[in-house]
Amino acid sequence: MKKVFAAGLAALWLTVLTGCSRGGDIEADLVFVNQSDAVIVEVVVAFQDQSGGTRNADSSPLKRGESFGFEAGEYPVTVYVYDKAVGDVAEGALAQLTIREAPPEGERWYVAARDGTRGLTLLTSDHLPDPDEAG
Repeated sequence: MKKVFAAGLAALWLTVLTGCSRGGDIEADLVFVNQSDAVIVEVVVAFQDQSGGTRNADSSPLKRGESFGFEAGEYPVTVYVYDKAVGDVAEGALAQLTIREAPPEGERWYVAARDGTRGLTLLTSDHLPDPDEAG
């Protein structure tokens, strides 16, 4: 399983390095947006046919407002958020969210990390979330 994860991570890093990692890019059909004060170091997506993650090059926590985009594989997809660099997707997530269906053609899903009363909350939407909206 670790080899499969490593292969998926390598493929996703290639996507990140080719310019698909920021939320505004056309290729991204799943965009993670940090709208929290939580310490988020790595974001991992696990699609039915691949998985991988991304983080800042220096492994520093994402700042409020930072985003990463992912070119999706087969849905459903689960988004995992971690406070450290991870090797095993299944352990230690601060929060996770599963999206069952692909977005409509030409659209994308936005997953926003928000501070909640019970810790970090992930919310999904078909539009860029307003940072001032209540979670």
